[in-house]
Amino acid sequence: MALNTRVFVSDVDNLGDGRYCAGMGVELIGFPIEASHKRYVSPDKFKEIASWLAGIKFAGELYETADINLEEYEAIDVLVTDNPALVNDLSKLGKPLIFRIKVENNLSEIEQQMSILEQQVEMFQLEFDETLSEDTLKQLKTFTEEYKILIAGGFDENSINDVLETVNPEGIALKGGSEVAVGVNTFDGLVEVIEAIEADEWE
Repeated sequence: MALNTRVFVSDVDNLGDGRYCAGMGVELIGFPIEASHKRYVSPDKFKEIASWLAGIKFAGELYETADINLEEYEAIDVLVTDNPALVNDLSKLGKPLIFRIKVENNLSEIEQQMSILEQQVEMFQLEFDETLSEDTLKQLKTFTEEYKILIAGGFDENSINDVLETVNPEGIALKGGSEVAVGVNTFDGLVEVIEAIEADEWE
């Protein structure tokens, strides 16, 4: 399965999400790997899930501490945080770093933050609660000309392809679903967006 852009799915804590993402062509899935997180994935659980998946990369999500033994998560390819205090330590662990930024106010402040962190951060994930306006899309387009950016939120299955065409980001970010029973997941819009960006193999 091919998709029209790179896709990162975070907050994965079960095999059902992982197998769905791998089958649909998602490039990267993220696991919360600090014990304080409500969806914490232990080293043993991570190894169990990862052993079933092929052709997909794994991210370790860390929001409160950089004190992690990556040898216990040896298949981790990328690290993710939203905590500026952790960037320096995480950037020294030898893995590409994705930095998540919640966009609430002025986008110029976001650009300033990215310029400060760009030497240590591989990619920025910009997270939106509100639907992306035309002005915001134009400003995001200027950002993607200078930084590698994942867009999270602000779109749905009906608008995602217009966003991709206008902004040309590095990719998009989605959240994994909750496993309400073994093998039964609530994907909360993830499926619809991924299906909307399936590439037409005949083009």
